[in-house]
Amino acid sequence: MKKTIFLILLLVSLKCIGQESELNITIDERIETIYSIAFLDNYFLINNHDNLYKSKLNNKFKALKNHKAVALFDTLSKKHDFNFNNVTDWVLQFGEFPELTKVREVVNPAPFDESKGVYLIRKFKKELISFNQDSLFQAYLSEIKALNEKVINQVKQSKSIQHLPAYLEEYYGSELGSYNLILSPLVHSGGFNSKFIADGKIEVYAIIGPNGEIEHIPYFEKEYLEMDMILHEFGHSFVNPLTEKFQKEIETIKEKYYNERLKKDGKSQAYGEWKYLFNELVIRAITIRIANKYFGTEKAKKLLNYEKSIGFSLVENIVEILKEYENTREMYSKFGEFYLILIERMK
Repeated sequence: MKKTIFLILLLVSLKCIGQESELNITIDERIETIYSIAFLDNYFLINNHDNLYKSKLNNKFKALKNHKAVALFDTLSKKHDFNFNNVTDWVLQFGEFPELTKVREVVNPAPFDESKGVYLIRKFKKELISFNQDSLFQAYLSEIKALNEKVINQVKQSKSIQHLPAYLEEYYGSELGSYNLILSPLVHSGGFNSKFIADGKIEVYAIIGPNGEIEHIPYFEKEYLEMDMILHEFGHSFVNPLTEKFQKEIETIKEKYYNERLKKDGKSQAYGEWKYLFNELVIRAITIRIANKYFGTEKAKKLLNYEKSIGFSLVENIVEILKEYENTREMYSKFGEFYLILIERMK
């Protein structure tokens, strides 16, 4: 009997070999269309780096600055909170142009002011499709195809990037349906995490902007992209649901840690509430522990020192507690099973 069980487990493990979750790497027409509109509107989250894409947009789309899509985007972003994650969440729920049929549902969408938003966002969708057609966006995509391939291939040269989903799944002890990295030459140096349900499966997206340019070609530095962006942004898809589930428990340690200095440092990084700040600190600590395992202690130290430099010294406390999780995986196969232990240890 024992021999039979052993053989079954061996077969299952052999079957899993070579079946790492794939990281899909693209430059996406939906993101580029809506961010071209944002670029024409001087949207505050357009990146500051000069690049060939911006030059081409200035030359080809200059006459479209007064397009209805640009005017509507301006109103929605400035008066109805249609910005940050709301923009990427909204546009990625649709399929391809020109239909833009809804094909996936946003998980826990961030709210934006829909007092007029429902009417305006429907109107904006029509104008977005119109802009895509009026700008001859398909012709523009053909023109920049070689440039897009150069940007994507530069990122794909990394020997570790395709292993990142497996690193995440191993640490968190759970899997997601698909992992999608969208590189955008127009998005600010940083990015967004979007999470959807499609056909009953979880799809996660990291929409990342370049952190530099070389000869006017957007550049995604390996360390920035893999550590700061992918491991971090995809980490939200694992940790955010736990933060929502255990809100009351998180409040029990607020008084101990959420002092005026941490409030100030948290707000400077756009985390104005304890719940969201704690969520961020946990993700950053886990990113450090994954980096320590797969990229070495020096890289982990560098990440930790950065957190301390911006006032997030509490990350070090969480890092130390996470070592207990790592050493007791036979007891806690999933991070979700350890989450309350983490809070108890912090008490």
